[in-house]
Amino acid sequence: MMTKAGVIFLFFLSGSAYAAEKPPELWSWFKDLNKSKEACEIQSSYALQVIGLENQIENEYGIYGNIKSNRVVVKCIEMSPTESKLMVAVAGYNRDSVELVRNKIVDSIY
Repeated sequence: MMTKAGVIFLFFLSGSAYAAEKPPELWSWFKDLNKSKEACEIQSSYALQVIGLENQIENEYGIYGNIKSNRVVVKCIEMSPTESKLMVAVAGYNRDSVELVRNKIVDSIY
């Protein structure tokens, strides 16, 4: 027979399992730039290095990496030879951290 303490233990155990399955925060931003796609990519790569991006990977899909416990992706899209669109997305479990990282990236690329 299940004791009262056993029921309480199972209740807390199920609650912590639910918390572990909570999806991460995802904050994104789009910004129009008066520069080429190549200039956007160069400035984005530099800005990410300055703010401490770790495990940086650059490929045809964007620039990826981690800042502390947050996952970052930055993508530059060509709109014309002299204009591009910057797309930034940051995901993590701490809302304030995700917002701060996203804002730092967007503010550092102009």
